[in-house]
Amino acid sequence: MTGRDPRWARFTRAAVDAKEPDPATGRFGRLRGTIGHRARDLRRRLSEAHAAQADSKPRHRPDIRLLPAVAGVWLVAAVAVGWPPALVAGGAMLLGGSLLLALAVRWRLRGARDQGRAGQVGGRRASRHRGPLLGATLLLAGVCILAVLAAIALRQFATGASDLAAAQGEDMALTLEVATQPHPIASGNLAPRVVFDAVVLRATTKGRELTGPIRIRVIGAMAWGKLQPGDSAGTSGRIVPVAAADNVKGLLRPGTEPMDVLRVRDGPQAVAGTIRSSWVTEVQRVWAPVSADVAGLLPGMVMGDRGGMDASLDESMKVVGLTHLTAVSGANCTLVLASLMLILRTLRAPRPAAAAAAIAGLAGFVIVVGPDASVLRAAVMGGIGAVAIAGGRPRRTGSLLAVSILVLLLVDPWLAGDFAFVLSVLATLGLHLVGRRCVEWLSVLLPLWLAQAVAIPLAAQLFCAPVIVLLQARLTPYTVPANMLAAPVVALVTTVGTLGMVLAALVPPLAALCAAASGAGAWWVATVAHFMSVLPAASLPWPAGIQGAALMALFDAAVLCGLVAVVSRERFALAITGVVVHIPARWRQRFGFGACVAAAAAATVWWTAAVVRL
Repeated sequence: MTGRDPRWARFTRAAVDAKEPDPATGRFGRLRGTIGHRARDLRRRLSEAHAAQADSKPRHRPDIRLLPAVAGVWLVAAVAVGWPPALVAGGAMLLGGSLLLALAVRWRLRGARDQGRAGQVGGRRASRHRGPLLGATLLLAGVCILAVLAAIALRQFATGASDLAAAQGEDMALTLEVATQPHPIASGNLAPRVVFDAVVLRATTKGRELTGPIRIRVIGAMAWGKLQPGDSAGTSGRIVPVAAADNVKGLLRPGTEPMDVLRVRDGPQAVAGTIRSSWVTEVQRVWAPVSADVAGLLPGMVMGDRGGMDASLDESMKVVGLTHLTAVSGANCTLVLASLMLILRTLRAPRPAAAAAAIAGLAGFVIVVGPDASVLRAAVMGGIGAVAIAGGRPRRTGSLLAVSILVLLLVDPWLAGDFAFVLSVLATLGLHLVGRRCVEWLSVLLPLWLAQAVAIPLAAQLFCAPVIVLLQARLTPYTVPANMLAAPVVALVTTVGTLGMVLAALVPPLAALCAAASGAGAWWVATVAHFMSVLPAASLPWPAGIQGAALMALFDAAVLCGLVAVVSRERFALAITGVVVHIPARWRQRFGFGACVAAAAAATVWWTAAVVRL
């Protein structure tokens, strides 16, 4: 086709070679050549930067071998807790048979060799190494899923065999044993209430005596809040069935105050109750005449007891996102474990002995404050970390988090739907995945110490925000600044307060000094909460439900992209260029800016309609 206009030849060369064309090639050729030239230049500069970084600091590939097991166990646990016991048992047997069959086939084929491909051994070395690793990863995931199904089936059959399970909905006289520490709940205009889990030991209905035990949730008057875990009491009422996916088998609203109370006299629960009550007494004696906010907040920050908190302070902390400080979580357990390890290693204790003593101290702390979901997660992860330190191996946060999730879900599969457990895992995952990157990005704009202070709450908030929206549908813009201001005193309150809690029953004067020192930190947290909760736009409306969580996830992704665009312009420009190059030129010219405006308008309309519930 030599008769064609030579301009088409120049057009083709400009488009294929991505060179800067002359003006005669037209607008499309110039755009294509410019984009290609910029993309090549950015790739070259980033390659040089990556090579220099690789020479200065080696990068470690993330270990994702436990990811299939964690994902499978969590998904199966979240779904299977709502299945009938027969279906769970059948699924466990089917999966067990499939695993045995797969192992038999694998063992059978292991000895087979393909003689005709002997010359390709060297070229297939990598695939031969990946094959067994992939098989072992899938086998581990299958075994863990089988274990969680077996745990669910055993617990369902054990509960279903109780006479009490069949008598739900009838009026009964019951004997309960308190299983968890009672916590106050919001009751609106009604009388204050507390909620806790209990075990029904015995019950009588219509002249029949029923035997337990079954675990139920109790919502009762404030008189029930005086009981401690391990105490038993009598009452009357009707146990209402709950959803099968709940970790309890019924809900009880007692018709009376606790009767025939039998206090636990010995054992770990008795000691824990004495420690808690002695610490609250010392805190009240020191701070009640000075600040009611500190007197109610300090026990919450040290051991999760929010019973004495004022309603206005509780609401202020919700508005600015500081309520996690009053629920014992990973930060508390990490500080306790780190403090014990530091003290013991300073005293030149051997590494294994220091790790064992630190784990024992952490176990005592968990018993005293109560085994909440987030506390158990942090305690298990801290124990695994201590074992890794004792063995002289570097600590890998991702692997330890995966192991802790597997252990906790195998022990209690109902944690898969517990919001406290989900938020605790997401916060740790956010710190692991983007915490260090946020520090690197922010250090371009801020001093290093300030970048570290902002990065920790920012990374945790970005991962937790979509789930928090499901609990309270509002946007709290001051969450990151409030957590940044409160962070410097959290270690003081936790470490000194925990020491005072231990000394409260032994040496009250020293416990009073610890209460005074740690109370200063609690005063600062209360001041930050009250001040920032009354600032303009402290609490903005946000869509509720799944669409609210989806919008929050998109908003968090936009925040991360904006941060990358500001502090890492070359990388962001390369990513945008790589996307634009694959878009047809006519679409870029006609719909580029308009499409961005239309997408922004659609997101705005979606958000507005969801907020006003059109």
